[in-house]
Amino acid sequence: MLVSWNWLKEYVALDMPVEQLTARLMMAGLNHESTREAGGDLAIDLEVTSNRPDCLGHLGIAREIAVLYDRALKIPAADPVCAGPPVGQLTRVRVDCPDLCPRYTARLVRNIRVGPSPRWLARRLETIGLTPINNVVDISNYVLMECGQPLHTFDFERLAGGEIIVRRAAAGETIEAIDHRVYSLGPQMCVIADAQRPVAIGGVMGGASTEISSETRHVLVEAAEFDPISIRTTARALNLHSDSSYRFERRVDPEGVDWASRRCCELILELCGGELAAGVIDVGSPPPARAPITLRLSRVPRVLGIDVPAEAILRILAALGCEIVERSAEAISVIAPSWRRDLTREIDLIEEVARIHGYDKI
Repeated sequence: MLVSWNWLKEYVALDMPVEQLTARLMMAGLNHESTREAGGDLAIDLEVTSNRPDCLGHLGIAREIAVLYDRALKIPAADPVCAGPPVGQLTRVRVDCPDLCPRYTARLVRNIRVGPSPRWLARRLETIGLTPINNVVDISNYVLMECGQPLHTFDFERLAGGEIIVRRAAAGETIEAIDHRVYSLGPQMCVIADAQRPVAIGGVMGGASTEISSETRHVLVEAAEFDPISIRTTARALNLHSDSSYRFERRVDPEGVDWASRRCCELILELCGGELAAGVIDVGSPPPARAPITLRLSRVPRVLGIDVPAEAILRILAALGCEIVERSAEAISVIAPSWRRDLTREIDLIEEVARIHGYDKI
């Protein structure tokens, strides 16, 4: 995972040497691969393990830094101004395969201007190895690399029937993807279709027929969840891997889907003009309730071999985003944040205490 030093500064104060930061991150589980200079910025390559998809975006890395250094974390509000009729009057979404796509959201921005991205945005993407394309596509890539939630933008006027249908591919269907290669699809694959044909391989890559161009005036913004096994199977079958499929294979934050959609629309309005239709089309099931996890304080020294004060344990868990639901002299019960699906057991919480308190203290 490549991150930009200057980009991270948007979310957390960085007043330490980069060498100290990367060493601290490495001791907390994010192995440092390399650091290189990139046009007045630093590109830092961190190894993110498969159980930490929350760190596949700059906000996730900034959250780790904020916890390790006890710093404030600044998250953009993502509160775009809406205008015009409700989005439900302008387009429709139907999900025919909820097992492959449990949730699909759509927003519509009309009367935009497509052109080159401002230099600050292009530079951010270049630092982490992405090539700028145009302001709309660059914004969706920016938000992906900001929060780890993949997005896709469709030229709305190229969607036959002005609608989205999420379904299984029919036997023998093909699609020309935005890499301008034609792929043969199968019934086990999820596609995003309009009234006539597939327009994207769900969670993997968009189609050339609806990609954003200089003539695009109206943009439909997709933010969704896809089944990880389906995405992995499709990407391997087609030998087509992308930044989006990489993240969907590892699961995205279910409560971050709408934030990413709003953030994308906010930046489109700021950099491309236009007006955002009111509301959102949100098809699918709400995220399931997360069960409380109880940490017995006596277990911490038995597992780690050192004493960690109860107040320090409480502070660490709260800083990580855990909701404290009950506390006593013997135990702390918490609900893990939505972006930490890997926290399900008492031992997971003990490991978090160990890595934040410091493995070097054991």
